[in-house]
Amino acid sequence: MSLKYGVLGLLAEEPLHGYEVKNRFESMLGGTWEVNIGQIYTTLQRLERDGLVRPVGRRGDRGKLLYEVSESGRDALDAWLAEPDLGPQRLHEEIYVKLLLATRLANGDLGPLLARQKRAYLQLLRDLNQLENRAKRDGRNDLARLVRGALLHTEADIKWIDELSELGSGGRAGTE
Repeated sequence: MSLKYGVLGLLAEEPLHGYEVKNRFESMLGGTWEVNIGQIYTTLQRLERDGLVRPVGRRGDRGKLLYEVSESGRDALDAWLAEPDLGPQRLHEEIYVKLLLATRLANGDLGPLLARQKRAYLQLLRDLNQLENRAKRDGRNDLARLVRGALLHTEADIKWIDELSELGSGGRAGTE
C-alpha cells in the first residue's frame, strides 16, 4: 500500500521513469526499504491501468518511459495523505502470532523467544540510531523525524518484551 502511494507522491513532484522512481523511493527512506525494479514497474502498470498515472511522451533512450500523476491520481494521493494511519501495532503482526503459538506449543515458556526478540529489537535500535544520526548529518530532517518515530516504537516494544519476560518468570506467560 505504501509503495503505491509513494510512487504517486514522487510522480506528483515531477514525471519520472521506473528507475528514477526506484532510486528516489529508496533514497527518500534512507535506504531502509529496497524495492525490486519489477515491483516498481508492476506498480506503475497498475496505477496506469487504474487511471492514476499516465505516460508522458514516447519511450526514450533504452526504452525508458516517463510517467506523471493524473488528476485522479492526485485526488487519490490527497485522500490517502488525509487519512489517519491505524498505527503499526495491529494484532495480525507476526510477533503476536509467534507469541500466541509459542505460548501454546512451548507450555507457556516464552523465555527463549522473548530473549531472541529483545536482541533483535536492540540491534534495530542501534541501526535506527545510526540512521537518525546520518540523516541529521546529511540535513535530512524529514527522514530523521521518521526514524525518531521508529526509535520510539522500538523502545516501547523493548519495554513490552521486558514486561512479558517478567510475567513469564513468575509463572506461565500469557496465562495471567
